[in-house]
Amino acid sequence: MKKRLILLSAALLMLGGCGSWHNPNITDPAKEKEIFKIDRDFCDNQNNQNVPVGAQTDDEPREPTTYEAKFSENYSYETTFEKCMKNRGWIKK
Repeated sequence: MKKRLILLSAALLMLGGCGSWHNPNITDPAKEKEIFKIDRDFCDNQNNQNVPVGAQTDDEPREPTTYEAKFSENYSYETTFEKCMKNRGWIKK
């Protein structure tokens, strides 16, 4: 079970690095990197508030999640992150 989670995490990290983001409205590459970092941090913070992966509630001990639930949480996080970035003008290459 633990091996599956590690393999899934590694696969998601590799897939996440496959695409790069580009904003066609920004012509200066230096400015694009600066704005990308701001937008990425904004979308990441939004997702952490709206889609907490493995969140705890009521100071209770965290319940173990199944492989399917963990995958579903990660998928939901990535999907909402991409929507946020697209709403801010970014497209994946």
